[in-house]
Amino acid sequence: MTQVTHSSDVIVIGGGPAGATASALIAQAGYEVSLLEAQTFPRFHVGESLIPAVNLTLDRLGVLDQMDGHGFPSKHGVQFYSPKGAGRPFYFSEATDPRMHQTWQVLRSDFDSMLLDKAVENGVTTFMGTRALEARRDGDRITGIRATNGHDEKLTFDAPVVIDASGQNGVVARRLGRRTGVPDLENLAVFAHYRDARLDDGIDAGSTLIFRLEAKSWLWFIPLPGVVSVGLVAPSKTIWSYGDEPESVLDAAIGACPHLMERLDEASRTTDVHVARDFSYVAQQEGGEGWLLAGDALGFIDPVYSSGLFLAVYSAELAADAVDDAFKAGGPPRFESYAASYRSAWDRFLSIVRAFYTEGFHFGPLAKDADGRQGLVDILTGDVGTPSADRVARAISATLGG
Repeated sequence: MTQVTHSSDVIVIGGGPAGATASALIAQAGYEVSLLEAQTFPRFHVGESLIPAVNLTLDRLGVLDQMDGHGFPSKHGVQFYSPKGAGRPFYFSEATDPRMHQTWQVLRSDFDSMLLDKAVENGVTTFMGTRALEARRDGDRITGIRATNGHDEKLTFDAPVVIDASGQNGVVARRLGRRTGVPDLENLAVFAHYRDARLDDGIDAGSTLIFRLEAKSWLWFIPLPGVVSVGLVAPSKTIWSYGDEPESVLDAAIGACPHLMERLDEASRTTDVHVARDFSYVAQQEGGEGWLLAGDALGFIDPVYSSGLFLAVYSAELAADAVDDAFKAGGPPRFESYAASYRSAWDRFLSIVRAFYTEGFHFGPLAKDADGRQGLVDILTGDVGTPSADRVARAISATLGG
Protein backbone atom coordinates (compact mmCIF):
# COMPACT_ATOMS: atom_id res chain seq x y z
CA MET A 1 0.00 0.00 0.00
CA THR A 2 1.36 3.40 -1.02
CA GLN A 3 2.06 5.95 1.73
CA VAL A 4 1.39 9.60 0.82
CA THR A 5 1.79 12.69 3.04
CA HIS A 6 0.19 16.09 2.48
CA SER A 7 0.86 19.27 4.47
CA SER A 8 -1.20 22.45 4.69
CA ASP A 9 -2.24 25.17 7.12
CA VAL A 10 -5.70 23.72 7.78
CA ILE A 11 -7.40 20.38 7.26
CA VAL A 12 -11.18 20.36 6.89
CA ILE A 13 -12.97 17.01 7.18
CA GLY A 14 -16.22 17.04 5.20
CA GLY A 15 -17.27 18.80 2.01
CA GLY A 16 -20.88 19.56 2.95
CA PRO A 17 -22.12 23.12 3.56
CA ALA A 18 -20.16 23.60 6.80
CA GLY A 19 -16.90 22.18 5.48
CA ALA A 20 -17.15 23.99 2.14
CA THR A 21 -18.04 27.29 3.83
CA ALA A 22 -15.23 27.10 6.40
CA SER A 23 -12.60 26.07 3.85
CA ALA A 24 -13.70 28.71 1.30
CA LEU A 25 -13.47 31.51 3.87
CA ILE A 26 -10.15 30.32 5.29
CA ALA A 27 -8.63 30.03 1.82
CA GLN A 28 -10.03 33.47 0.99
CA ALA A 29 -8.06 34.79 3.97
CA GLY A 30 -4.86 33.47 2.40
CA TYR A 31 -4.28 30.08 4.03
CA GLU A 32 -3.61 26.70 2.43
CA VAL A 33 -6.52 24.32 3.03
CA SER A 34 -6.88 20.57 2.40
CA LEU A 35 -10.50 19.37 2.33
CA LEU A 36 -11.25 15.65 2.76
CA GLU A 37 -14.64 14.34 1.59
CA ALA A 38 -15.51 10.64 1.77
CA GLN A 39 -18.14 10.79 -0.99
CA THR A 40 -18.13 12.07 -4.54
CA PHE A 41 -20.41 14.93 -5.58
CA PRO A 42 -23.17 15.46 -6.50
CA ARG A 43 -24.96 13.33 -3.94
CA PHE A 44 -28.42 13.17 -2.36
CA HIS A 45 -28.84 14.72 1.06
CA VAL A 46 -31.76 15.75 3.22
CA GLY A 47 -31.97 19.21 4.80
CA GLU A 48 -33.35 21.13 1.85
CA SER A 49 -35.00 24.16 3.43
CA LEU A 50 -33.01 27.31 4.17
CA ILE A 51 -33.94 30.08 6.56
CA PRO A 52 -33.13 33.68 5.59
CA ALA A 53 -30.16 34.13 7.94
CA VAL A 54 -28.25 31.77 5.62
CA ASN A 55 -28.42 34.56 3.01
CA LEU A 56 -25.82 36.54 4.95
CA THR A 57 -23.30 33.70 4.73
CA LEU A 58 -24.06 33.11 1.04
CA ASP A 59 -23.45 36.80 0.41
CA ARG A 60 -20.12 36.69 2.23
CA LEU A 61 -19.12 33.65 0.16
CA GLY A 62 -20.05 35.46 -3.05
CA VAL A 63 -22.68 32.92 -4.18
CA LEU A 64 -25.92 34.72 -3.27
CA ASP A 65 -26.42 35.92 -6.84
CA GLN A 66 -26.18 32.31 -8.10
CA MET A 67 -29.19 31.03 -6.15
CA ASP A 68 -31.93 32.04 -8.60
CA GLY A 69 -29.86 30.73 -11.50
CA HIS A 70 -30.03 27.21 -10.05
CA GLY A 71 -33.83 27.27 -10.24
CA PHE A 72 -34.28 26.95 -6.49
CA PRO A 73 -37.83 27.93 -5.46
CA SER A 74 -38.04 31.17 -3.46
CA LYS A 75 -39.18 30.61 0.11
CA HIS A 76 -41.15 33.48 1.61
CA GLY A 77 -42.53 31.86 4.73
CA VAL A 78 -43.71 28.91 6.79
CA GLN A 79 -47.26 27.57 7.14
CA PHE A 80 -48.30 25.39 10.08
CA TYR A 81 -51.29 23.04 9.94
CA SER A 82 -53.05 21.48 12.89
CA PRO A 83 -55.49 18.58 12.34
CA LYS A 84 -58.18 21.28 12.14
CA GLY A 85 -56.53 23.18 9.30
CA ALA A 86 -54.06 25.94 8.45
CA GLY A 87 -52.95 28.57 10.90
CA ARG A 88 -51.88 32.10 10.02
CA PRO A 89 -48.72 31.96 7.85
CA PHE A 90 -45.43 33.38 9.08
CA TYR A 91 -43.99 35.55 6.30
CA PHE A 92 -40.31 36.49 6.32
CA SER A 93 -41.27 39.96 5.05
CA GLU A 94 -42.26 40.63 8.67
CA ALA A 95 -38.64 40.15 9.78
CA THR A 96 -36.76 43.05 11.33
CA ASP A 97 -33.80 42.77 8.91
CA PRO A 98 -34.78 43.48 5.26
CA ARG A 99 -32.01 41.13 4.07
CA MET A 100 -34.06 38.29 5.51
CA HIS A 101 -37.37 38.78 3.70
CA GLN A 102 -36.97 35.65 1.54
CA THR A 103 -34.68 32.70 0.97
CA TRP A 104 -34.76 29.41 -0.99
CA GLN A 105 -35.61 25.71 -0.96
CA VAL A 106 -32.64 23.79 -2.38
CA LEU A 107 -31.76 20.48 -3.93
CA ARG A 108 -28.80 19.61 -1.77
CA SER A 109 -27.00 17.87 -4.62
CA ASP A 110 -26.85 21.21 -6.48
CA PHE A 111 -26.48 23.47 -3.45
CA ASP A 112 -23.63 21.51 -1.88
CA SER A 113 -21.79 21.30 -5.20
CA MET A 114 -22.12 25.07 -5.63
CA LEU A 115 -20.53 25.72 -2.23
CA LEU A 116 -17.74 23.21 -2.85
CA ASP A 117 -17.05 24.78 -6.25
CA LYS A 118 -16.64 28.13 -4.49
CA ALA A 119 -14.12 26.57 -2.10
CA VAL A 120 -12.12 25.23 -5.04
CA GLU A 121 -12.35 28.61 -6.77
CA ASN A 122 -10.87 30.18 -3.62
CA GLY A 123 -7.90 27.80 -3.77
CA VAL A 124 -8.93 24.89 -1.54
CA THR A 125 -7.37 21.54 -2.46
CA THR A 126 -10.09 18.89 -2.36
CA PHE A 127 -9.56 15.17 -1.82
CA MET A 128 -12.84 13.56 -2.90
CA GLY A 129 -13.49 9.91 -2.09
CA THR A 130 -11.06 10.27 0.82
CA ARG A 131 -12.24 8.98 4.17
CA ALA A 132 -10.74 10.33 7.38
CA LEU A 133 -9.93 7.46 9.72
CA GLU A 134 -8.51 9.04 12.85
CA ALA A 135 -6.80 12.11 14.23
CA ARG A 136 -3.03 12.22 14.66
CA ARG A 137 -2.20 13.50 18.12
CA ASP A 138 0.70 14.81 20.15
CA GLY A 139 -0.66 14.67 23.67
CA ASP A 140 -3.83 16.79 23.75
CA ARG A 141 -2.92 18.55 20.51
CA ILE A 142 -4.22 17.31 17.15
CA THR A 143 -1.57 17.51 14.46
CA GLY A 144 -3.26 15.94 11.47
CA ILE A 145 -5.45 13.18 10.07
CA ARG A 146 -4.91 9.64 8.81
CA ALA A 147 -7.11 8.80 5.84
CA THR A 148 -7.63 6.36 2.99
CA ASN A 149 -9.04 6.52 -0.51
CA GLY A 150 -10.14 4.18 -3.28
CA HIS A 151 -6.67 3.93 -4.82
CA ASP A 152 -5.07 1.67 -2.23
CA GLU A 153 -3.26 4.65 -0.73
CA LYS A 154 -2.66 5.28 2.95
CA LEU A 155 -2.75 9.04 3.40
CA THR A 156 -1.36 11.28 6.12
CA PHE A 157 -2.42 14.92 6.33
CA ASP A 158 -0.44 17.29 8.55
CA ALA A 159 -1.65 20.74 9.67
CA PRO A 160 -1.64 22.88 12.82
CA VAL A 161 -5.46 23.13 12.64
CA VAL A 162 -8.11 20.48 11.93
CA ILE A 163 -11.79 21.36 11.49
CA ASP A 164 -14.18 18.44 11.83
CA ALA A 165 -17.19 19.20 9.63
CA SER A 166 -17.92 15.54 8.91
CA GLY A 167 -21.53 15.63 10.10
CA GLN A 168 -22.95 12.80 12.16
CA ASN A 169 -19.81 10.75 11.49
CA GLY A 170 -17.88 13.16 13.69
CA VAL A 171 -14.38 11.70 13.18
CA VAL A 172 -12.94 14.05 15.80
CA ALA A 173 -16.22 14.96 17.50
CA ARG A 174 -17.00 11.44 18.66
CA ARG A 175 -13.59 11.10 20.32
CA LEU A 176 -13.00 14.56 21.74
CA GLY A 177 -16.25 16.51 21.54
CA ARG A 178 -18.09 14.44 24.17
CA ARG A 179 -21.28 14.19 22.09
CA THR A 180 -24.55 13.68 23.96
CA GLY A 181 -28.14 13.28 22.83
CA VAL A 182 -30.66 16.09 23.32
CA PRO A 183 -33.09 14.94 26.05
CA ASP A 184 -36.68 14.33 24.92
CA LEU A 185 -35.77 14.57 21.22
CA GLU A 186 -35.27 10.89 20.42
CA ASN A 187 -36.91 11.09 17.01
CA LEU A 188 -36.62 9.31 13.69
CA ALA A 189 -37.44 10.61 10.20
CA VAL A 190 -38.53 8.88 6.99
CA PHE A 191 -38.65 10.94 3.79
CA ALA A 192 -38.77 10.88 -0.01
CA HIS A 193 -39.30 13.08 -3.09
CA TYR A 194 -42.54 13.23 -5.08
CA ARG A 195 -43.45 14.78 -8.43
CA ASP A 196 -46.77 16.29 -9.58
CA ALA A 197 -47.73 17.51 -6.12
CA ARG A 198 -50.15 20.42 -5.81
CA LEU A 199 -48.51 23.69 -4.76
CA ASP A 200 -50.01 26.93 -3.53
CA ASP A 201 -50.05 30.04 -5.74
CA GLY A 202 -47.95 33.19 -5.71
CA ILE A 203 -45.41 33.71 -2.97
CA ASP A 204 -46.86 30.74 -1.06
CA ALA A 205 -45.74 28.31 -3.79
CA GLY A 206 -42.33 27.87 -2.17
CA SER A 207 -43.35 27.91 1.49
CA THR A 208 -42.45 25.11 3.86
CA LEU A 209 -45.60 23.41 5.17
CA ILE A 210 -45.66 21.69 8.55
CA PHE A 211 -48.54 19.28 9.26
CA ARG A 212 -48.95 18.19 12.86
CA LEU A 213 -50.34 14.68 13.29
CA GLU A 214 -50.21 14.57 17.08
CA ALA A 215 -48.18 16.19 19.84
CA LYS A 216 -44.87 14.60 18.89
CA SER A 217 -45.38 13.57 15.23
CA TRP A 218 -45.51 15.78 12.14
CA LEU A 219 -44.94 15.85 8.38
CA TRP A 220 -42.99 18.31 6.22
CA PHE A 221 -43.76 19.43 2.66
CA ILE A 222 -40.92 21.32 0.93
CA PRO A 223 -41.20 22.44 -2.72
CA LEU A 224 -38.02 21.81 -4.74
CA PRO A 225 -37.16 22.15 -8.44
CA GLY A 226 -39.55 19.71 -10.16
CA VAL A 227 -40.37 17.73 -7.01
CA VAL A 228 -41.40 18.13 -3.39
CA SER A 229 -39.71 16.66 -0.33
CA VAL A 230 -42.11 14.98 2.08
CA GLY A 231 -41.06 13.52 5.40
CA LEU A 232 -42.39 12.23 8.70
CA VAL A 233 -40.75 12.93 12.05
CA ALA A 234 -41.94 10.89 15.02
CA PRO A 235 -40.56 9.36 18.23
CA SER A 236 -38.25 6.42 17.54
CA LYS A 237 -40.26 4.26 19.94
CA THR A 238 -43.61 4.80 18.20
CA ILE A 239 -42.93 5.57 14.55
CA TRP A 240 -43.16 1.91 13.53
CA SER A 241 -46.78 1.85 14.61
CA TYR A 242 -47.44 3.34 11.16
CA GLY A 243 -45.97 0.29 9.40
CA ASP A 244 -43.22 -2.33 9.23
CA GLU A 245 -41.05 -0.71 6.53
CA PRO A 246 -40.08 2.92 5.79
CA GLU A 247 -42.32 2.95 2.69
CA SER A 248 -45.41 1.79 4.56
CA VAL A 249 -44.66 4.14 7.46
CA LEU A 250 -44.53 7.20 5.20
CA ASP A 251 -47.57 6.12 3.18
CA ALA A 252 -49.64 5.57 6.33
CA ALA A 253 -48.64 8.90 7.84
CA ILE A 254 -49.53 10.76 4.65
CA GLY A 255 -52.85 8.90 4.55
CA ALA A 256 -53.56 10.03 8.12
CA CYS A 257 -53.19 13.68 7.11
CA PRO A 258 -56.04 14.82 4.80
CA HIS A 259 -54.57 18.33 4.37
CA LEU A 260 -51.37 16.81 2.96
CA MET A 261 -53.05 13.94 1.15
CA GLU A 262 -55.03 16.34 -1.06
CA ARG A 263 -51.73 17.82 -2.27
CA LEU A 264 -50.34 14.39 -3.15
CA ASP A 265 -53.41 12.63 -4.57
CA GLU A 266 -51.95 12.76 -8.11
CA ALA A 267 -48.29 12.63 -7.09
CA SER A 268 -45.82 9.77 -7.50
CA ARG A 269 -42.70 9.01 -5.51
CA THR A 270 -39.41 9.52 -7.40
CA THR A 271 -36.88 8.32 -4.80
CA ASP A 272 -36.45 5.56 -2.28
CA VAL A 273 -37.80 6.28 1.19
CA HIS A 274 -34.80 7.27 3.29
CA VAL A 275 -34.41 6.97 7.06
CA ALA A 276 -32.57 9.31 9.43
CA ARG A 277 -32.12 8.36 13.07
CA ASP A 278 -30.27 9.56 16.16
CA PHE A 279 -30.05 13.07 14.70
CA SER A 280 -30.56 15.20 17.82
CA TYR A 281 -27.26 15.63 19.67
CA VAL A 282 -24.73 18.24 20.74
CA ALA A 283 -20.99 18.23 21.39
CA GLN A 284 -20.14 19.37 24.91
CA GLN A 285 -16.72 20.57 23.76
CA GLU A 286 -16.51 22.64 20.57
CA GLY A 287 -12.73 22.66 20.19
CA GLY A 288 -9.34 22.29 21.77
CA GLU A 289 -5.68 22.61 20.92
CA GLY A 290 -5.36 22.41 17.15
CA TRP A 291 -8.97 21.34 16.50
CA LEU A 292 -12.55 22.59 16.35
CA LEU A 293 -15.95 21.31 15.28
CA ALA A 294 -18.37 22.86 12.80
CA GLY A 295 -21.74 22.03 11.27
CA ASP A 296 -23.49 18.81 12.22
CA ALA A 297 -20.29 17.53 13.85
CA LEU A 298 -20.95 20.21 16.46
CA GLY A 299 -24.62 19.38 16.85
CA PHE A 300 -28.09 19.15 15.34
CA ILE A 301 -31.41 19.91 17.01
CA ASP A 302 -34.40 18.86 14.89
CA PRO A 303 -35.78 19.44 11.37
CA VAL A 304 -38.97 21.24 12.41
CA TYR A 305 -37.80 24.86 12.00
CA SER A 306 -35.16 24.23 9.31
CA SER A 307 -32.39 25.50 11.59
CA GLY A 308 -29.89 22.82 10.55
CA LEU A 309 -28.31 24.48 7.51
CA PHE A 310 -28.26 27.88 9.19
CA LEU A 311 -26.49 26.58 12.30
CA ALA A 312 -24.11 24.60 10.07
CA VAL A 313 -22.91 27.51 7.95
CA TYR A 314 -23.03 29.94 10.88
CA SER A 315 -20.71 27.72 12.92
CA ALA A 316 -18.48 27.37 9.83
CA GLU A 317 -18.19 31.16 9.57
CA LEU A 318 -17.28 31.40 13.24
CA ALA A 319 -14.75 28.59 12.83
CA ALA A 320 -13.11 30.29 9.84
CA ASP A 321 -12.83 33.58 11.71
CA ALA A 322 -11.44 31.81 14.80
CA VAL A 323 -8.77 30.10 12.70
CA ASP A 324 -7.77 33.39 11.08
CA ASP A 325 -7.58 35.09 14.48
CA ALA A 326 -5.50 32.24 15.93
CA PHE A 327 -2.94 32.34 13.13
CA LYS A 328 -2.64 36.12 13.38
CA ALA A 329 -2.17 35.90 17.15
CA GLY A 330 0.64 33.34 16.87
CA GLY A 331 1.32 30.56 19.31
CA PRO A 332 -0.49 27.21 19.54
CA PRO A 333 -4.01 27.59 18.13
CA ARG A 334 -6.66 26.83 20.75
CA PHE A 335 -10.41 26.80 20.22
CA GLU A 336 -12.08 25.80 23.49
CA SER A 337 -14.69 28.57 23.36
CA TYR A 338 -14.85 29.90 19.82
CA ALA A 339 -18.60 29.43 19.30
CA ALA A 340 -20.35 31.39 22.05
CA SER A 341 -22.72 33.14 19.63
CA TYR A 342 -23.48 29.79 17.99
CA ARG A 343 -24.48 28.41 21.39
CA SER A 344 -26.81 31.38 21.87
CA ALA A 345 -28.49 30.72 18.50
CA TRP A 346 -28.71 27.02 19.35
CA ASP A 347 -30.47 27.82 22.64
CA ARG A 348 -33.00 30.07 20.88
CA PHE A 349 -33.95 27.35 18.44
CA LEU A 350 -33.94 24.65 21.09
CA SER A 351 -36.50 26.63 23.09
CA ILE A 352 -39.03 26.78 20.25
CA VAL A 353 -38.34 23.15 19.26
CA ARG A 354 -39.07 22.00 22.81
CA ALA A 355 -42.23 24.12 22.79
CA PHE A 356 -43.38 22.54 19.52
CA TYR A 357 -43.11 19.05 21.02
CA THR A 358 -44.71 19.98 24.37
CA GLU A 359 -48.26 18.73 24.54
CA GLY A 360 -50.67 21.52 25.31
CA PHE A 361 -48.27 24.32 24.36
CA HIS A 362 -49.58 26.76 21.75
CA PHE A 363 -47.76 29.62 20.04
CA GLY A 364 -51.10 31.37 19.45
CA PRO A 365 -51.02 33.61 22.56
CA LEU A 366 -47.48 34.75 21.70
CA ALA A 367 -48.33 35.32 18.04
CA LYS A 368 -51.38 37.47 18.89
CA ASP A 369 -49.15 39.98 20.67
CA ALA A 370 -47.29 42.22 18.16
CA ASP A 371 -43.92 41.95 19.90
CA GLY A 372 -44.39 38.22 20.45
CA ARG A 373 -45.17 37.63 16.79
CA GLN A 374 -42.14 39.75 15.82
CA GLY A 375 -39.93 37.63 18.05
CA LEU A 376 -41.26 34.40 16.56
CA VAL A 377 -40.71 35.68 13.02
CA ASP A 378 -37.19 36.81 13.90
CA ILE A 379 -36.31 33.39 15.32
CA LEU A 380 -37.85 31.60 12.32
CA THR A 381 -35.67 33.70 9.99
CA GLY A 382 -32.55 33.03 12.10
CA ASP A 383 -32.28 36.62 13.35
CA VAL A 384 -32.06 35.28 16.89
CA GLY A 385 -30.33 38.24 18.53
CA THR A 386 -33.16 40.79 18.35
CA PRO A 387 -34.79 42.06 21.56
CA SER A 388 -38.12 40.56 20.44
CA ALA A 389 -36.51 37.15 19.85
CA ASP A 390 -34.90 37.31 23.29
CA ARG A 391 -38.22 38.13 24.98
CA VAL A 392 -40.01 35.30 23.16
CA ALA A 393 -37.31 32.79 24.06
CA ARG A 394 -37.48 33.86 27.71
CA ALA A 395 -41.28 33.64 27.72
CA ILE A 396 -41.21 30.15 26.24
CA SER A 397 -38.55 29.01 28.70
CA ALA A 398 -40.58 30.35 31.63
CA THR A 399 -43.72 28.60 30.37
CA LEU A 400 -41.90 25.30 29.95
CA GLY A 401 -40.28 25.68 33.35
CA GLY A 402 -36.74 25.84 32.00
